[in-house]
Amino acid sequence: MKQLMKAILPMAILATMTVAHAETSDGKNFAIAAGWAHIMPQGEKQGVQSTSTVLPALTGFNSSAGFELEDTDTAEIKADYLVNDNVSLGLIVGVPPKLDIKGKGSLLGGALNLDQFSKVGDVKVYSPVIVGKYHFGTVNSKFRPYAGAGMMYAHFSNFKLDPSVSSYLATYAGASIRNVKIDDAVAPVAFVGADYNINSNWFATASVSYVHLNTNASLDVVNNASNVTLVNGKTKIEINPIVTYLGVGYRF
Repeated sequence: MKQLMKAILPMAILATMTVAHAETSDGKNFAIAAGWAHIMPQGEKQGVQSTSTVLPALTGFNSSAGFELEDTDTAEIKADYLVNDNVSLGLIVGVPPKLDIKGKGSLLGGALNLDQFSKVGDVKVYSPVIVGKYHFGTVNSKFRPYAGAGMMYAHFSNFKLDPSVSSYLATYAGASIRNVKIDDAVAPVAFVGADYNINSNWFATASVSYVHLNTNASLDVVNNASNVTLVNGKTKIEINPIVTYLGVGYRF
């Protein structure tokens, strides 16, 4: 929550400072758009740090293993306050996408080859974004390029381990993965895009964004019979997605 407040507070202060000067050439100060976003994570595996008091040989850093996120799609809504013809402040929210997590390399001293699974699990991401944009031209210009930046707050929840991984661990190691934790994160966002005015109220919009998003994850490998933690694993997950968006909006 503290991270979320740090992300939102500067934009809220900016909005408060500029509201008194709000003015557009056509008197319409709000815009809302809905559309489809395609999310393309660019990150690569970052290695896994393992510690074990039961099996000391499994303690160490494995640079050849790690986790990467797969492409996905989601519906997205953008709401903007038009400070004037050229400046706007906005909020982006979407249906939380489910991101598949692909494992790379081997863990547990080579006993668990992550590459044999189509995925190791999936997780939902709640990621509201506060943005500021500069629009070229005027509100009435037919084609309006824009550029902007903002901050994203990413909350990861509902992680589900793939059944094939659970079955393999139970069968060949008598173990299970528990206590999976993926940390929340705050990340900067930069984007470019353009609006095309269909008429005085309706417009089409498209954009390409880059989010410098990384997080940390941890999990325990637990012996099912004794309930003893065999290994604790920690890793950095590099996401860094490029996001394309196409939508339709209404200005009022």
